[in-house]
Amino acid sequence: MSTALILSHSWIAGELGTLDPWLDDQGFSISRRRREDAPDLEGADLVIVMGSPWSVATGHCTTAGAREIEAVRAYVGSGGALLGICYGAQVLAAALGGSVRRQDRAFAGYVELESADQAVAGPWMVWHNDAVEAPASAEVLGRLPHADLVFRQGRAWGVQPHIEVDAGIVERMGVALGATEEDYAPLVQGLTDDAEGHRTRALGLLDAFAAAALA
Repeated sequence: MSTALILSHSWIAGELGTLDPWLDDQGFSISRRRREDAPDLEGADLVIVMGSPWSVATGHCTTAGAREIEAVRAYVGSGGALLGICYGAQVLAAALGGSVRRQDRAFAGYVELESADQAVAGPWMVWHNDAVEAPASAEVLGRLPHADLVFRQGRAWGVQPHIEVDAGIVERMGVALGATEEDYAPLVQGLTDDAEGHRTRALGLLDAFAAAALA
């Protein structure tokens, strides 16, 4: 059985949500690694880098973040399949030569993302402090005016929207972050009102990733 390595924190943004049944359908067993430890990505058939309150933005990158960037660069450079979600997309962008910048304020919303790729188009839950400019070598599949949101290079995809979440996961993330209910309530409401639609779109995007990166 193939192994999917999940790189995440132990206390936040580690819930797999939609990823769990999808990985099972794809025939993956799941291995977890804490990003607080030195990341070792060798031996995995697929690496999924999850979200984080950490930053890899210029001038804000921690020593641990720099280690993660190097590990991702080496793994992707060796031809490994990788899916970076939110912070994971930012790490991937930095690893491939793109840039990540700190915004004046966090961007949070249940937003429409226009794309020629139907697997990418549609409303998504987005919540991030740092904005990505994808590397010139990557193909950008979806963007908002302030940032590239979905990009791919080889077998690696960066996906800024939280495709894994449901309303309950977002609420728990907000509490863990110490955010005010005012900050995350609109996101929870958007996912509550569009629960099945969001799940269907997330699975469709994951299937598109599989067809491109895991075939």
